[in-house]
Amino acid sequence: MKKFVYSLLFLCWGLPCFAQSNFTDSSELPNKPATKHLEPFLQIWNSGDAEQVESFIKEYYASELLDAAPMEQHISLVLNTNQRHGDHVFHSVRNFEEPRSKTELVVILKTTRTELWHAFTINVSPEKPHKINGLDLKVAAPPSNLPELSALTPKEATSELDSYLQRMADKDVFSGSVLLAKDGKVLYKAAYGMASKRFNAPNNIETKFNLGSMNKMFTSVAIMQLVEQGKLSLNDKLSKFADESWFAKEMSEKIEIRHLLTHSSGLGSYFNQTYMTTSKNLYRSLDDYKPLIVDEILRFEPGSDNAYSNTGMFMLGVVIEKVSGQDYFSYIRDHIYKPAGMINSDSYEMDQPVPNLAIGYSPNPDNDSGWSNNLYKSVLKGGPAGGGFSTVEDLHRFALALTEFKLLDREYTEKIYSPKPDLHSPNYGYGFGVRRHANNRIIGHNGGFVGISSNMDIYLDQGYISIVLSNYSNGSRPIENKIRELLERVN
Repeated sequence: MKKFVYSLLFLCWGLPCFAQSNFTDSSELPNKPATKHLEPFLQIWNSGDAEQVESFIKEYYASELLDAAPMEQHISLVLNTNQRHGDHVFHSVRNFEEPRSKTELVVILKTTRTELWHAFTINVSPEKPHKINGLDLKVAAPPSNLPELSALTPKEATSELDSYLQRMADKDVFSGSVLLAKDGKVLYKAAYGMASKRFNAPNNIETKFNLGSMNKMFTSVAIMQLVEQGKLSLNDKLSKFADESWFAKEMSEKIEIRHLLTHSSGLGSYFNQTYMTTSKNLYRSLDDYKPLIVDEILRFEPGSDNAYSNTGMFMLGVVIEKVSGQDYFSYIRDHIYKPAGMINSDSYEMDQPVPNLAIGYSPNPDNDSGWSNNLYKSVLKGGPAGGGFSTVEDLHRFALALTEFKLLDREYTEKIYSPKPDLHSPNYGYGFGVRRHANNRIIGHNGGFVGISSNMDIYLDQGYISIVLSNYSNGSRPIENKIRELLERVN
């Protein structure tokens, strides 16, 4: 049931959910126990009224869903999605060819503010009074019962994208920069919003945005460079590179490099309570993070399952330092940024003046401005798992260097692109998300934190590269999904 807590905050990366499922959409609501909850839920959801939301939750949520989070978090999840996307308007019921549970209802909703299609799932308990025991919200493929949309030329697609971006900027949904390219040629690039609301400094194409977890791509390419050079093996144990000041040896001896690359190590995240309650000034070099990591325990035996792990990717930075003899940041500059021609990318220290750097913002109705910045919440200096800065143009250069085999040869480049089902990672390679849609491979990564939202999609077969960087929480998500929708229509 806890899936609900996260699915409303972070809509799924990659292609629209259910895009590859067989389904039909109809306007007629089925006679299911969950159906009775749909209309009242939409009413309180669209009201934006905290008291109405709380009253509904108390009356209609089952105890197991209530226990999944504090009441304040349940309320904020509902209110935050309303604030971000606007009203959710019912369009149709999604009917799957494969039988679904009788206690589950999946409906397709259109958002008024971000103009996206969402799949909203309500699960109820089988026994009366059929209280809600699970909720899920994801970006969805457009309804199948819509009139067929006309094919677009690349020029028409960029024109539609420009109009959409202008609407999102006017509604203050989006602040950031966007680049769309094909076969190395930039088709569209633009910037919107403010890099600094305090100083009314606008974003521009060369504004540096925090990447969040997109840094994981650089770390993974660096590891594979060392593997390609024969200095490292994917089967090497972590204990070979990290002593017991990081982990107990009996734990690090179980973890292999390939586990760290695929989030199958069993490690968790150093963004823990200690991190949240201590000064970010303490964490600059990789060694500074030892107090946050040393007490970690394995959630499962390495290689037996898969769970996203910031600590796992961070430890690859420790491996890079040990094998290369360079500190992590110098290695990435010398072996990733420089060969790719990335002139505006680095893990900048946030207490140093950095020209043309965006400050991250998240909505805060309790502040007079309606916003809070993330200066005291985000890392002081990014690292192997995320938090560095780049621009849309630099990331385009990185994507070209990668796909033109300037960073790795073809064999090792293909290895990072390939899913790893043997490690329970069918949609993730080595540091790259991997999707297949209509015989097209799409790879990349996204990033997100308070005041940070980013995404890069590389269409390996069609030659498109889409990059969206935003200094708003979740700001890139509507834009990246709109681009995917438009590219599906390009002939």
